[in-house]
Amino acid sequence: MTDQSDFLEVTLDRIHSALASERLSDALSILLDLHPADQAEIFNLLEEAERDLLFSHLDIPATADLLEELEDEEVLEAVESLPTDRLADVLDEMEPDEAADLLGDLPSTQVTEVLAQMEDRDEVLPLLGYPDETAGGLMTTWYIALRRQTTSTQAIDFLRQVSPETEVPYYLYVVDREKRLIGVVGLRELIVASPETTMESIMDPDVIHVTVGTDQEEVARIMARYDLANVPVVSDQHRMLGVITHDDLVDVLEEEATEDILRLGGIETGPLIDKPYWSQRIYDIVRSRFVWLLILFVAETFTGTVLRHYESELQTVVALSFFIPLLIGTGGNAGSQTVATVIRALALREVRSKDFLRVWWREVRVGILLGGLIGITGYFRSMLWGVDSQMAFTVGLTLAVVCTWATSVASLVPIAAHAIRIDPTIISGPLMTTLIDGTGLILYFSLAAFVLPQLK
Repeated sequence: MTDQSDFLEVTLDRIHSALASERLSDALSILLDLHPADQAEIFNLLEEAERDLLFSHLDIPATADLLEELEDEEVLEAVESLPTDRLADVLDEMEPDEAADLLGDLPSTQVTEVLAQMEDRDEVLPLLGYPDETAGGLMTTWYIALRRQTTSTQAIDFLRQVSPETEVPYYLYVVDREKRLIGVVGLRELIVASPETTMESIMDPDVIHVTVGTDQEEVARIMARYDLANVPVVSDQHRMLGVITHDDLVDVLEEEATEDILRLGGIETGPLIDKPYWSQRIYDIVRSRFVWLLILFVAETFTGTVLRHYESELQTVVALSFFIPLLIGTGGNAGSQTVATVIRALALREVRSKDFLRVWWREVRVGILLGGLIGITGYFRSMLWGVDSQMAFTVGLTLAVVCTWATSVASLVPIAAHAIRIDPTIISGPLMTTLIDGTGLILYFSLAAFVLPQLK
């Protein structure tokens, strides 16, 4: 069976071939037979002229489906050539939250013109005022709301009438006259209920919800914790405003994971966060990496300063230099492991700022055990290199001390950053490795001066 990547590659070749022989209808047919997510991937792999040609011949529903799957930057490029009236029709076809996201990226003058021609602008307008990374920016206004005295028969008839096409109503929300959220009914409860059963008698009044200003990462955490397909969004007065669906949760988790991975590598996320690798401009890549690379370069001069300070020791015992990469590499790796563990615990709220002493003591014990094992290994490895036992002992002891030192420091840096409301991923990765490099060398030379008789 051909895997997905092979299938897409074959499909791309078929579209290329159809367009090359001016069979536009065949190319469109091949594209439209795909799932919208696969359409978006194929669309990004086409040449710009091919994309423009196909996009201009898609009907309104197909255009809306494709735009909902593309990244923000790609959407803006795709709609540049669309006339205002056609763009308005496409936005009417899109889900309100997706339409609001697109409008939020357009120039204000163009937004005014498009909104004036939209039929469903009342569904989109309330969403435009919320920041993208909040519950308000994620929610859609497409949801099913019922009154408490509605019977199960009436609810099912209503569902048949509205026939929701894109948002599956996993949950039906019960509201009062003021649109305040008072309960939730699952589809299963609705279907098995007797015909005259009211929503009030089968609803769950303890509704897990978020407020409109809740950060998207917190929303994702709540939905994952309680295994929710949807989560309702309410105002400060508890009025029902919208719903965040599971597909939005996946997008948030992907975005947050991408952001954390880039920051752990010392890369600014702004220009790259929403772009696939091949869509990233060289200028943006350089700009995103340069600042942190420069900071780390300056920080690494600390390591050079330490080496210059101990220049005489290196000249006296040349073998000291053989083990420098081994020592600073081991310390940096041990620190990185601890940083990754603590950041994960902070993200999952398994660890809080007040737990810093417990975390520190736990990681110190881990560092002592790891350092002891690595130190013993380092001692015998050094002996195999032909150095004397005192030098081998110095290397083994330094490895043990550096591992303990690295894990203890690395356990506190993310917690300290979190306590002062700085994203731990920004400062806890490469910067931690750089810090351990310099301090590890100081420990190494200090222990060597204490152990080796020729340095005393």
